[in-house]
Formats: sequence, structure tokens, C-alpha cells
Amino acid sequence: MKLIRKGLIVGVFLVGFGFGWFAKDHEVVVSSQTAEPFMMQRIYTGTDGLSHVEQVELNVESVLEQVTGAVVRVSQPGSFIDWHVGPSRRYIINLAGGGQLGVAEGKVDLPPGSIEFIDDLTGKGHTTANVGQRPRVSIHLPFENQQQIIGPIGSN
Repeated sequence: MKLIRKGLIVGVFLVGFGFGWFAKDHEVVVSSQTAEPFMMQRIYTGTDGLSHVEQVELNVESVLEQVTGAVVRVSQPGSFIDWHVGPSRRYIINLAGGGQLGVAEGKVDLPPGSIEFIDDLTGKGHTTANVGQRPRVSIHLPFENQQQIIGPIGSN
């Protein structure tokens, strides 16, 4: 049963990546040498207690987290959640619709195919809005390890 769950989680993660690549102007990546790196946005709590964003490249050397499950969420156009911290450390893969986060630096767009690494469990947190004309569909993948990393990755 555990093997089936892990296979399902990996499958959902790969489908999210595939959907993102397809949704981005329907371009086909011909070679990894000519393609721009695939980036994920990490939302983290800084030492100032505010939520910040950093770009993390996804490649064979990336440190990826073990996940414990998958939940599909749908938010309606115009929905808004005021300042809040992440409910847990997790990946969020955006499949459809347009989202936007508010952090210390300003607004962070969440287009279809983007991936967020939510790691701001303390401090002021971030805002979340659905800025698209249609429902935002996303997959949430909670991490097994809930040990929060304060500040940018690699700064500790």
C-alpha cells in the first residue's frame, strides 16, 4: 500500500510538471542545453519575520522533499485570503487559473505550471489571491519533514 501511495504521489508530481511545460506557450523543449532552467518559487520566513520569495532551480542536484500525500484544491475567481502562514511545509503545483501571493517584496504570480515551495510557517506570512478569470486548480503535496528552514536555502 505504501508503494502504491508513493507511486501515485510521484505520478501526480510528474503530471504537474508535464502540464506546466505544455501550458507554457505549447513549446517543446528540444534540448536541455538550450532550454532555460525550470524554477520553483520558495516562500520562506526571513530573520525579519516577514515572508520572502527566492527562486530555486529544479535539476538533478536539487534537494527535493519527501511528500506524504496529495490534495487537489480549487479556488474561485476573485477569492482572497489575507495574511497567513503556510499550514505546513509543502509543494504547490498550479495546474489552471491564475494565482498571486503577497510577500515582503511585493506580488508573486502563480501561473499554470508554476511550483511553490511553501516554507513560511511563522511570522507575518503571505496573502493568496485568485486573479484569474477561471477557477485556480492546484495540487498540494505536504512534506514528510516539517522542520522549517528560516532564510534562503544554503544560508544556514
